Amino acid sequence: MLEAERILFFFSWLAGYWINLFKRPLKREPKRILIIRLDELGDMVTTLPVFEAFKSNYPAAEITVLCKPQMAKLIEGHPMVDVIATSWEQLKGKYNYIADLRGNWKSIRFALGHGAHRVDRGTHRFINRLFKREQGHEVELNLRIIKPLLRQPVVGLKPRLYPSRRNQQQAELFLQRLLIEDFVVFHTGARKLLRRWSLQKWAELAVFLYQRHELQIVFAGGQEDEADIRKIQSKLPFDTYSFAGQGSLLDYAALVSKAKFMVGNESGPMHIAAAMDVPVLALFGPGQPDIFAPYGPGNKYLHVRLACNPCDQIHCVYPDNPCINRIEVQDVLREVKAFIG
Repeated sequence: MLEAERILFFFSWLAGYWINLFKRPLKREPKRILIIRLDELGDMVTTLPVFEAFKSNYPAAEITVLCKPQMAKLIEGHPMVDVIATSWEQLKGKYNYIADLRGNWKSIRFALGHGAHRVDRGTHRFINRLFKREQGHEVELNLRIIKPLLRQPVVGLKPRLYPSRRNQQQAELFLQRLLIEDFVVFHTGARKLLRRWSLQKWAELAVFLYQRHELQIVFAGGQEDEADIRKIQSKLPFDTYSFAGQGSLLDYAALVSKAKFMVGNESGPMHIAAAMDVPVLALFGPGQPDIFAPYGPGNKYLHVRLACNPCDQIHCVYPDNPCINRIEVQDVLREVKAFIG
C-alpha cells in the first residue's frame, strides 16, 4: 500500500469513527441513501450488487449513486438506482446513509459536514492492513462494507447489468450486418501495458478457434485498442470483426451477452461479460485474481504468479518476459474447452 493511500485510509477510518460515534442505523426505513463510487469500469461493475442489497432492504428509499460521467452511462436505466450524480454539486439535501466505496479527501469532508451514518472502504482497507487480513473478492468486500446498514442479510448477489431494448437492437444490427453467428469476444487491451497479452498469441488463439471450432472472432474495446486490433487482424488469413470504439458500454454488454464466451485481459470489459452471465476466461499479469477475477460460477482465470506479484504494474523486473506473456496459447485452449462444449 502506498504511503499516501495509507494516510487516506487512516483518516477515512478516523472520520468514520467520529461521524458514527453516537449514531446507530435508523430504526425506521431510511428515505435517502448515497453510494459514492468514483472509480473506473471494473470497480463500478463489482459495486452493482450493493444497489440490489440496499433496494431489497429498503424498497421505498431513494438510491443515489455518485460516479464518474463515463460510469454513469453504464448504470443508466438500472432499476435499483433512482438518481445518478456525476458531480458533488448535484448532491442536494440530506442523506440518511452514506456508503463511501472509494473514498478520497473530498468524500471524507462531505461526510463530516453532512451528519449521515457512514460506512466506508477506507476503514476496511486500514483494518485489513493493520491486522494483516485478506481482503477477499472485491464484490464481497463491497457487500461487507454496507452490511452494518442492512436490516436483512443478502446472499447470492452477483453483478448484473440491464441493457435497454435499444442497446439490444444495436448489438443485433451489428451481428446481422456482418452475418456473425457463433462467435467469441476478445478484449485485447488494458489500461496498463503489463496487463496486455502478446498480440501474436491473440492471433494464434484466433486461428485455432476459427479453424478447429468454426467460431468467429469479434474484438471489443475502445478507440485506444483499435491499432493493436488491426495488428492482430493483419496476422490472420480470415476475416474477423471489431466492435472497438463502436456503441456505448451497454451496447457492448448487449453484444457480449450473445457470445459463446469471452477471453480478455484483466479489465472492465471482462467484468461486464461476467455480469451478463457469459463464460469468461480472464488473463492476469501483475494483478490479483483473488480480488479482481470475473465474479460468478463457471468463470475462469489464468495467472502465472511470480515472486514479485503484486507489483506497481508499471516497472517490470522481467521486461523481456513479463508474467502476462508466460501464459501460453495451449493454457488458454485447455481452459476454454468447457466453454466450447
